[in-house]
Amino acid sequence: MRKCLLYIALTLFIFPCSPLSAQTKQYVIDSSLQVPLKDGTTLGCMLVYQKDVKWPLPVVLRVSCYPMDADTTRAEFVADSGYAGVFVYNRGKSRSGGSFYPMENDAADNYEVIDWISKQPWCNGKVGMYGGSYLGFAQWATMKKVHPALKTIVPQVAVGPGIDYPNPGGIFLTYSLQWLKLVRNNDYMDLSTFTNEKKWKALNTEYLLRGLPFNKLDSLEGSGMDTVFQRWISHPGYDDFWQQMTPTAEEFSRISIPILTTTGFFDDDQRGAMHYYNMHNQYGPKEGVNQHYLFIGPFDHAGGQGGARRNLIPPYQIDTVAMVDQKQLVLDWFNYTLKGGTKPAFLQDRIAVFALGENKWHYFPSMEKMNRDTLSFYLPAKAGETLHTKKRGGKPFVFSYDAADPVDDTIVIYDGASSLISEGIFRKKYLATFSTAPLKEDMIVNGSITADLWLSSGTPDADIMISWWEIDANGKKWPLSHIAQRLSLSIDKTKPVYWKDHEVHHITLDNTAWICKQLKKGSRIMMTISPAANLYWEKNYGAAKDVSQQTLLDTLLHELRFYPASYFSVPVM
Repeated sequence: MRKCLLYIALTLFIFPCSPLSAQTKQYVIDSSLQVPLKDGTTLGCMLVYQKDVKWPLPVVLRVSCYPMDADTTRAEFVADSGYAGVFVYNRGKSRSGGSFYPMENDAADNYEVIDWISKQPWCNGKVGMYGGSYLGFAQWATMKKVHPALKTIVPQVAVGPGIDYPNPGGIFLTYSLQWLKLVRNNDYMDLSTFTNEKKWKALNTEYLLRGLPFNKLDSLEGSGMDTVFQRWISHPGYDDFWQQMTPTAEEFSRISIPILTTTGFFDDDQRGAMHYYNMHNQYGPKEGVNQHYLFIGPFDHAGGQGGARRNLIPPYQIDTVAMVDQKQLVLDWFNYTLKGGTKPAFLQDRIAVFALGENKWHYFPSMEKMNRDTLSFYLPAKAGETLHTKKRGGKPFVFSYDAADPVDDTIVIYDGASSLISEGIFRKKYLATFSTAPLKEDMIVNGSITADLWLSSGTPDADIMISWWEIDANGKKWPLSHIAQRLSLSIDKTKPVYWKDHEVHHITLDNTAWICKQLKKGSRIMMTISPAANLYWEKNYGAAKDVSQQTLLDTLLHELRFYPASYFSVPVM
């Protein structure tokens, strides 16, 4: 789960400037600009445009918390097509005043940034935004109050605060502290601390093996208490703290500008990107929804924003057909929305999704019209048994584990560069697996596999993980999707609700990663159930108290019962 490390390592290659371009084109680069905010803070701004170009120009804007040399190259790239490339840096970053409090000031500050830009003599009154990860989130934050000059956004692999980061499923990532040290230790980026994987692995291992409370992780790191880290972990649920950072349902209802959303099957922030897309489709005005396009394919966090893609995601080998030139797609989108050009030819319909295995792009007008069927499989009474296609009767499946046993906690189950789960999960001591019968024909899974569980717990809380795999006719394992969920946040996502002893609840786990893959005849679908134990996650010992304060002394023996009505659903194209 170290997506930003990969993003930074690849960033110089996302928008390269060719030697010929560098030799033949000249630019005006002004890095002295300051954007004044109403509270007296000023934000550093860089403006780039081609020499001798006539003002005013449409503006392509990136608001960034990652100052880097490649910013000039990115700005030159859009300047080559007749835009003013503008970079503005968040509070406390580069030459900007104030302190950086991630995700807390973006909405108000970005409105003022766009207002200032729209009044400059080099701007023709049209502004577009793009960028990925935190920069994707920042664009959605800006949409809480859409400035009249903002004509389009291109949020790529956008972080969803409280949804996929820093606490997916209500479970905090130790990576959140690592990232905070990157962006808050100095005015630029503390790469030496951030990239010290030996340090972070040792820190996480010590936290888990000593059974320490998660709220001591920042002190254990050695820099003392981190105020942002502490503020974050005091909000485990998707409460007002997180919700106010991005548009509400009412604010989505007023978003009518064209939008191009991009993400990938193996993107850590896919669920954030899809949250915004789904909310806009549910609450947005018809004219806005009809102009919102989605691009999703076999990409990780870097690939979903135009970075390197091929062969980064074992066991998958990504076909060249999937390798759309995304930087050109973004440029074509701006030519369409800011200059009145034609819509990019690649966007044949509102949704473009790539089918792995079939190696083909598919296009759909809406999520509702993507698939022809949904297959459901019911849990058997014992692990290792075949999943049923019809609901059975009888006793529940019982899954027990000892949260004090650290044997599974230090297993790394991610590849470190994407959200793709690895076969490390099959080394877990506490693991239950189930498989379907062999498929009788080829089929394409397209969308999020969902689980409807009738479940009871012998403890007030637990963190569970479910994953799905294709096991092909040769026995090779292909990860499809997975989800981790804190039970106390499965009934009410905004605040913990502790479970009574073996009281049965129906919960739906539907925020799983989207996958589109052709499953071959003879393959089986495997489902796993395990504790959500991982070297890079917060540990839940099961007590009826704030998980960030729990220690090894709070350990309870877990017994989960999955009742016969429990099933999972597979969307089929």
